[in-house]
Amino acid sequence: MSYIRKIIRRNKSGKIKVYYAEVESVRVGGKVIQRHIRSLGTNPSFPTNFPIGDVQFSYLAVRLMQGDLTPNEVFDMLEGMGHPVTRDSLERIGINYDFGKKTFCIYLFYPRNSKKSTTDAPSVKKDSTSKKQTKE
Repeated sequence: MSYIRKIIRRNKSGKIKVYYAEVESVRVGGKVIQRHIRSLGTNPSFPTNFPIGDVQFSYLAVRLMQGDLTPNEVFDMLEGMGHPVTRDSLERIGINYDFGKKTFCIYLFYPRNSKKSTTDAPSVKKDSTSKKQTKE
């Protein structure tokens, strides 16, 4: 039986970030250890990776090869499988195959919620910094 484990991490600046993972307890050599099943990200209600079956993988592979896969199709497929999904702007997906277990997983990548916007980046002015090279 699996359950959700809360993992607290602190970065270099001292900011605390909470991650969640699905784990299960397994007895190995007389001791109970926790086996990591999958990461749930920062919100356990809406995880970002899901195990998928062979049929769903073949559907995704065909749609990817045709170049017609849309984020709404991915969301509909995952909701049809019974997985909760946040319907935010999806940046990209990743498909992972485990050779040992012979299972597929799909990873959803959303854009980061950054405090810096693209307008905060310093702009480069061509006329003030560029110097023409002259042959001497």
